[in-house]
Amino acid sequence: MKKDYDITKAKLIIWDMDETFWRGNISEGDVEFKPEVVEFIKELTLKGIMNSICSKNYYSDVKSKFLERGYKDIWELFVFPSIDWSPKGERVKNIIKSMNLRNENVIFIDDNRFNLNEVKYYCPGIMTAATAAKMIEELYLVNDYDFEYTRLKQYKILEKKSRAKSESVSNENFLRSSDVKICIKKDCLNHIERIKKLIQRTNQLNFTKFRDENAEDTIRNNEAAYIIAEDKFGNYGICGFYVLKNHKLIHFLFSCRIMDMGIEQFVYSLLGKPELRIIGDVSSNLTKPVDWITVVENLEVTEKKPQKTENVNILFKGPCDLYSALSYIDAECNIDTEFPYWNKQLIYILAHTHTAFIEQTHKLPKNKIIELTKRFPFPSADEFKTGFFDSKYNVIFLSLLTVTHSGIYINKSDGSYVMFGYADCDITDENNWEKILAPIPPEAREQNLPMLHAFKEEYIFGGNPPVDLVIQNLNYILDNLKCSLVLILGSEISTKKTQAGYENMAERHKILNAAVRKHFSGKVDFIELTGLINGDDDYTACIDHFSRRVYVNLAQKIINIANSKLGKNYLHLKQ
Repeated sequence: MKKDYDITKAKLIIWDMDETFWRGNISEGDVEFKPEVVEFIKELTLKGIMNSICSKNYYSDVKSKFLERGYKDIWELFVFPSIDWSPKGERVKNIIKSMNLRNENVIFIDDNRFNLNEVKYYCPGIMTAATAAKMIEELYLVNDYDFEYTRLKQYKILEKKSRAKSESVSNENFLRSSDVKICIKKDCLNHIERIKKLIQRTNQLNFTKFRDENAEDTIRNNEAAYIIAEDKFGNYGICGFYVLKNHKLIHFLFSCRIMDMGIEQFVYSLLGKPELRIIGDVSSNLTKPVDWITVVENLEVTEKKPQKTENVNILFKGPCDLYSALSYIDAECNIDTEFPYWNKQLIYILAHTHTAFIEQTHKLPKNKIIELTKRFPFPSADEFKTGFFDSKYNVIFLSLLTVTHSGIYINKSDGSYVMFGYADCDITDENNWEKILAPIPPEAREQNLPMLHAFKEEYIFGGNPPVDLVIQNLNYILDNLKCSLVLILGSEISTKKTQAGYENMAERHKILNAAVRKHFSGKVDFIELTGLINGDDDYTACIDHFSRRVYVNLAQKIINIANSKLGKNYLHLKQ
């Protein structure tokens, strides 16, 4: 069946429960939570995608199932749940409306075909799926992170407001009683990343639809400001942005989370109603008079959080094992992360997590790095962006999972490295070329052969796993690192669950781990994933992807080591 959704466009997923989120039906007996779906909810929230529920059940029964099974933390990740016995079409429509979202940015998951069609009728343009299985595999395509759960917290505020609003006599009376405040700030470059996200993500209240690729220059050369909003229900952070040039608005946009508060109308009037060419549809009428908003000199950029200790810094670097564990950790110090991501050219940036790339990023001159990025289609220049050797770090956690999984190659003349494919498929071996070229359209295979021949002449394979190379890399890293290093070692317990490139991975982990322990015992700390595995249920897609229980225990190991190294309890397990 043709796929009817795009995970990269989703801002909200609405879940059916019976036979979708869990196995079984509450009204017919017991249910069994799907561990991969439970973990998916956490991953979605970590990437800023919200989750809601539309289920035909009794609200108390559904909530009780979460609490009985120890999933209170998962229940609290849902917003605007709709659980009763009425038809789903209107209810899904109301959830989307309450969250100020567009149908096109919502996925509804339900195993019942009738429910899917009914929801499509009421919500034209909504994305749908009968199962989350394929979606889980594709989540890596979403290159966005929200480690502080900022979006979830703001939608929780919106949910609280929605309940209060339903009790108010009129919407205007409700707004007048809400004590809405805004402040307008001009230091846009200090918050450029948040502003860039607003420019790219906002639609309903983005009046100019200008997807500015050079936002910094636009800000420097014109009058620009961002808007922070707050009311008695909470703080909405940076929720608006405008750029004025010769009394004409180049940018005028606001987050959908502040829709219907009157903020965009108020700001437009405050600016003197400058010239504005509205592009596409917008969900607001700027002529509406607003007199319930107060302008104040200053507001917090985000809701108040515990004070961070500015001189304590931890870096987490590696693939998905670390960012999954991080979602269970609260920090009272500064946390930096260097994880895989998709860059603007839609190239998956992963090689920077390999020890070989960490070494050469520090060792090679800039001109050599530029030369490396031009010879073959890999590596990308983005692979060399890192703060790994920054003297500010007190502790670095580095996962070695990339080095056993990915193929690394050494230049015969100068010893530089490139990474390509899997460690179990040497691309300098002509016997593997048919396999390597198989995914490429037949008409394009012939033109790729010269590149493979040229690569074979210049590079040698680093090994499967590249034990000697990793030992060399780590020796260099330790010689040049000014802080404590903690290594995460892959699991040595095999599993029936596997993906391409992960075959026989347990044996590869055993070989690499033994060498690393032998050479670096007493010099670094280790976290052994092997010790966290109780059985095959602790794996999800493959040997490097784990159940919620494993990630929680990994998080606790991280917390214990970090606090011990720092001499104070800066990290805590989320409650």
